[in-house]
Amino acid sequence: MKTKLTLSIDRRKVAKLRKASARKGKSISELVENLADQLDDQKNDEPAVVAEPGILKWAGYLADKLSPEDFEEDSRGGAELRKTLYYERMQKAKRKRA
Repeated sequence: MKTKLTLSIDRRKVAKLRKASARKGKSISELVENLADQLDDQKNDEPAVVAEPGILKWAGYLADKLSPEDFEEDSRGGAELRKTLYYERMQKAKRKRA
């Protein structure tokens, strides 16, 4: 059974959703349902990182080229890196060693 849902989303995000909807040949509702399924399928201990823009999409590729100091840097880059799954795993490994 379908339920109606009202969302308050920035105009630019709505435009992006419409473009993605047209590109994929799916309704916005279908896109949101798919996202909900993806989030629900994730393990509870993993952060919800879904198609992040900017540095996050490269973090896995760059992981072996970055030092732990890069993740702790007090800058926007460091803040973005701390949102990655790689950082979460690095922190878990550090806690296990301690």
